[in-house]
Amino acid sequence: EIKHGRVAMMASVGMVFQHYVTFPQLVASPSGVAAVYDEKVLPFTAFLFLLSGALELSFWKEDKSQPGNMGDPMSLASGALYGGYTEEWRNREINNGRMAMFAVLGQIVAELVTGKDAVEQLKSVTSWAL
Repeated sequence: EIKHGRVAMMASVGMVFQHYVTFPQLVASPSGVAAVYDEKVLPFTAFLFLLSGALELSFWKEDKSQPGNMGDPMSLASGALYGGYTEEWRNREINNGRMAMFAVLGQIVAELVTGKDAVEQLKSVTSWAL
């Protein structure tokens, strides 16, 4: 669950990020979920897939006693300020990951129904723009 939560947290940020940042080679490509079906995006998707696999195999080692738990692979909770990767931090990460899983699910379903990405949907229902 913690591993899926981490992926969902990155995905939820990425789905907003892609609205604002586009690689020059992909300007004509669709954004959001529709990009999966565009042939110009395939090399970038393959690169990200291979990069994440290499990182997981080489740097992010899993604790065998707790499946899915890789601890604090980037040492973000280490040090005197946070006190290390404690059970409290792990519970916070699990809860944030659960919320991110629902957020990504909502973003994907809403985009498939409306054809608008997450930022466009937010702009259409609010008076303030991001």
